[in-house]
Amino acid sequence: MNEDVLSINQNNMATEGKSSTLLSGQPCTVPDYPDVSGLSSAHTSRASLHHHDERPRPVFEIIEPPAQLSAITTHTTHIREPGIDDTFPDGGTRSWLVVAGCFFVLMATYGMMNSTGVLQSYFATHQLSNYSTSAVGWIPGLFTFFGLVLSLQIGPMFDRYGPTGILIAGTVCYVAGLLLLAECKLYWHFVLTLGVLTGTGAALLSTAALAAVPHWFDRKVGMAMGTAMAGGGLGGVTFPLVLRAAFTSFGYQWAIRLLALMVAVMCGLGIALVRSRLPKGRSRSTINLNAFKDTRFTWLTLGTFSLELEVFAGLGLYPTYVVMQGYSTSTSVILLSTLNVFSTLGRLVAGGIADKYGRINTQTGLICLGVIAIFAIWLPFGNTLPGLYMYSSVFGLASGSFLSLAPACIGQISKASEVGGRFGICYSIVSFATLICIPVGGEMLEKVGKQAMVAYLGSVLVVALGMFLMARWACLSYRWRWQAKI
Repeated sequence: MNEDVLSINQNNMATEGKSSTLLSGQPCTVPDYPDVSGLSSAHTSRASLHHHDERPRPVFEIIEPPAQLSAITTHTTHIREPGIDDTFPDGGTRSWLVVAGCFFVLMATYGMMNSTGVLQSYFATHQLSNYSTSAVGWIPGLFTFFGLVLSLQIGPMFDRYGPTGILIAGTVCYVAGLLLLAECKLYWHFVLTLGVLTGTGAALLSTAALAAVPHWFDRKVGMAMGTAMAGGGLGGVTFPLVLRAAFTSFGYQWAIRLLALMVAVMCGLGIALVRSRLPKGRSRSTINLNAFKDTRFTWLTLGTFSLELEVFAGLGLYPTYVVMQGYSTSTSVILLSTLNVFSTLGRLVAGGIADKYGRINTQTGLICLGVIAIFAIWLPFGNTLPGLYMYSSVFGLASGSFLSLAPACIGQISKASEVGGRFGICYSIVSFATLICIPVGGEMLEKVGKQAMVAYLGSVLVVALGMFLMARWACLSYRWRWQAKI
């Protein structure tokens, strides 16, 4: 009897030793870690005694180790918190109204970011015709930079106070900036209005809208984020066509005023519909650089940096590239709109696929498609109109996920009350990519030629692919499993 008790105590001590090793975050041996089903071998053995007719497991499964392993965990769904945090509606009228409000806000903000190529092309041939392509490129670059860098401060504000006040302040800045843009004539006028003031408004609006959606969705967050981000694609289709027609019919000033009116209506709908699920003051998120101790977050941030370095450079320079190939400005606008049409479709489709097979899995697959589009279509056939239309369609379809799934990937490895703060940290770093991407690409376009610029953009996308593969590997504690849903 005493020998049995001693044996049990020794087993308990061994188990405690394993638990302390796991909670300390030290490297674990494979037997100590859960298998792909998220169940220990002992638990599986016990379950098999009672469930001889267990159904076959799906091909893709979520790996679920202890939640304390923040730096090396393979846990790929939202980390639960006590109380209200651990209940995600994942649907219903209120949840989808938040998605609709985010859709309109991102149509106004990200839609404009997707349309900066049209504005840059117009400025370069009219008010700022005496400046180089790279010099003019700093203006939309600053707009996108401020639209992202300020999220470092706005994210914690959202976590603490909710979205409504932030959205109202953002709408005021954004609309005022566009109205002042209509009066601009000198270079520094454009820098202050479009670059700084309008960019600040875009940061307030987009950060609050994006951070609200993961409060309402867990299993369907990919579809919800894809639907919301489709607003940015639709704005990228609508704004170039409206500006093209308005510049011809009404002139520059009234075209920009019409744009300001459209933005005001979209932002008003966002203010009315976007709500936070957590009570005000419940969250106490601050700017916490300890987030980078989570290696999954670090790799995702680096991957998103590389993605947006390529995407915004491509969107900003694509119309200029088309014109340099000898085609008309109207053709360049149509090609950009075509790219954004397929980008919108890609965002809608990618969300559902991501929820089924994994968000990082889907993201890496579509990045591969984007790399193929650049090196197999744009690079060899970019001087032909059929080649440009084919590239716009294929790359648009792939790039639809680049911006929509990146926040979903970050949201799934973060506590609900920390989502805004982590978005802020990530996109404040990513903003430096958007600041330099158009000027650097414009300089390459002028100095080393069109082909070299295209090859450069493709290479950046290859780097982004590597970063997302590393993020997936980190989610698996650096032990690769092809069939894991990540």
